[in-house]
Amino acid sequence: MRHCLMALLLALSTALTGCISYSQHQLPVVEAWPPLPAADAAPAHKTAYVRFNTLYEFNGQPRASNANLMRFEKTLVQSYEQSERFTRVTSEKVDFDVYAYVTLRNNEQGNVLAATLTGATLFIIPSTFDNTLTLETLYKDREGKLIGKVSKSETITTWMQLLLIFAVPFNDSGDAIIEHLSRSSVEEAIRRKLI
Repeated sequence: MRHCLMALLLALSTALTGCISYSQHQLPVVEAWPPLPAADAAPAHKTAYVRFNTLYEFNGQPRASNANLMRFEKTLVQSYEQSERFTRVTSEKVDFDVYAYVTLRNNEQGNVLAATLTGATLFIIPSTFDNTLTLETLYKDREGKLIGKVSKSETITTWMQLLLIFAVPFNDSGDAIIEHLSRSSVEEAIRRKLI
């Protein structure tokens, strides 16, 4: 009977463990999407190629990235399409007017000992870690000449603790943060007349 009770307690505590991720909201909100054209702006007639890459570091040490490249690349391409600045946007390299080379850097900072302690105590002792996502875009023209560079960052904090299973519906979505970063980058590129 005692073993059954311990097994039930272990299963219940494992089922109630959870984590919640939330953005630090460092980036200002993109007010108008698609961005409003300037009074002197010509109609969209350019084409764009978007190339996406990811880099991942844990406590400053490079690691293999586990990002879903296809999903994030699709989000980026959609942001460029929705900006209404291009007649065609694709990730297939052919001859285009604008080349956007986008790198998503994920710099994760956390204490491995604290995370181990959280796991060993079945999430009774909480721990946190931060992911700083930096979206860096290099814009080049048809000849390969650098037009400009835009860099945007956002930090996501993840809190791991017992009973946070109830907070899971309030998690910030990684896709929403990538979309916000890409829209903010496109908005700044338009403001600076890079695209």
